Amino acid sequence: MKKLTALFLSFVMCCCFATVSFAADVTDECQMPYIEARFSDFANVTIYLTKDDFGFLHVEGGAGTASSEKYVKITVSLEKYMTEDFEPMGDDYVWTAEGYFGAMTQATRDVSIGSYRAKIYAECWEDGVLQESVTFYSNIVNITK
Repeated sequence: MKKLTALFLSFVMCCCFATVSFAADVTDECQMPYIEARFSDFANVTIYLTKDDFGFLHVEGGAGTASSEKYVKITVSLEKYMTEDFEPMGDDYVWTAEGYFGAMTQATRDVSIGSYRAKIYAECWEDGVLQESVTFYSNIVNITK
């Protein structure tokens, strides 16, 4: 009788443990269509690069926090694809902004034929101590004039 009870309990335990491994079924409906970044101090960080009908590039970047006690510094730059990688275009294509609670900057520039992307480097400060720093890149925009 003890062997029969032990065998029955072993069978029940095996069935219970096996069903747990099959309980989670991930479908396409559950998956997010984008990657959502998680920050510890920033509420959001954005960087956009678009072109207009005349071949001008418009870059816009910003970062914000959920607390007005935090100080945000951002540097937005434009990069051009050279031989093997993207490289900064120089000081004329770098913009900075800073402020409590958040910062944003934007610019429009005429550029030559090529592939471009924008970069944002953002820092979050509190009481003079750097809390978090992040770097993000925009989509790549091709100018074919």
